[in-house]
Parts: sequence; C-alpha cells; structure tokens
Amino acid sequence: MSYSSVQAILSRGISRPTLYEVIVPLGIGGAVAVEQLRFLCNRTAVPEATSATIAVNGHEAMGVTREQPTFIQFSSPFSITVIADRDYTVYKAMRRWFETLGQNVNPNIRGGFNGASQKIAYYDTFKRNITLKKLELQGGRGSVQSPSYMEPFTIEFNNAFPVRMGEISLSSEDQDSKVEFTIDFAYETYTFRGDPLSNVVGAAVNAVAGLL
Repeated sequence: MSYSSVQAILSRGISRPTLYEVIVPLGIGGAVAVEQLRFLCNRTAVPEATSATIAVNGHEAMGVTREQPTFIQFSSPFSITVIADRDYTVYKAMRRWFETLGQNVNPNIRGGFNGASQKIAYYDTFKRNITLKKLELQGGRGSVQSPSYMEPFTIEFNNAFPVRMGEISLSSEDQDSKVEFTIDFAYETYTFRGDPLSNVVGAAVNAVAGLL
C-alpha cells in the first residue's frame, strides 16, 4: 500500500473509545434514568464472541485433523461502569430492575424468617434487551460537513438482566474523587449490526472528560 493511500485512510480519522452510548429499555427507571445512563456510563466493552470447536481426524482427508465448529459462545457478563450523580438516579433504577428477579431480593426481615425467603420470578418477566451504540464524530473543523455523529456498529444484547450490582466504594480521604459503580448483565446472545448510520440526530456522546 502506498503512502498516499495510507494518508487518505488516516485522514478520515481513527476510532475513539470515548464515543458510545448504552441504552436500556425506557420502562427501566423512566426517561430520566435512561438519559442519564447514556451520559454517565463511564466504561464498558463489547464482549468477545468465539466459536467452540472439536478436533475432527480424517473426516474429509485421511490423516488430516481439522477444527470443526460446534457452537458459538458469547462471553458473559456485559459490564458497565457508571458515574453516580448525587441522587443515584441510575443506580436506583438498575437496583429496581435487579429486584424484579424475585421475591425478597431486597428482603424485609421484620416479618421473621418467612420475610427473608426468596422466590425467583419467571424468566420472561425480568429479561430485557440492552443496546450499545458505537459513535464516531464526522465533519466539523476543517471539513465541508457540519459536525455530526455516525454509528459504525450497534450491539443488541438479547434477553439481558442484571446479575451483579457492584460495590459503592466510600472513603473519607477521596475528597476530590467521583463515586462509580459497576453493573454486570447476563445475556443469551448479542446481535451485531454493522451498517453505518450517518447523521445521528441528538446523539448522546459519552466523553467523560468533558463532563467533569
């Protein structure tokens, strides 16, 4: 590849890890919590997808061993780290979702032993889909295009639900720090959509450095 070809490719820019959105269903915590999560999600990752294989000897050519795919694995959990606002809006919303996993997930033991007994709810009552959008900035300074965002890919986590509400670490010494917490979600599979969607209107951009 020639230098001019490489220069032309790089002139379009490289991907930035700070531009993304995590969107949960609107029914989880209401519009305020959904909107705050889009901005305050501080860290996440696209889980890897792998193919499990078995060794097949001589199946097509005698003496030749090859790998035969058996099923596709999606690494779980899907994790997000969120910056807490003073009202803990996102944490409370995710906690309410977590508590729909069953009876006495948030136990009230005033009624004695029976008040702490747990009973898991039906799977279909608490599973939801979560969307992760990767965003990229285009246009702006030095370009004939006005500033806008495009979506090079979108991940849809199918049948997800929270399995871990991470700790909220508090310390008297960290006066100039921010409170963060991590939530882990189990899911069955995820759907990768790679058709770029240009000119995303009103897209929330997770650029944490600009918020603090």
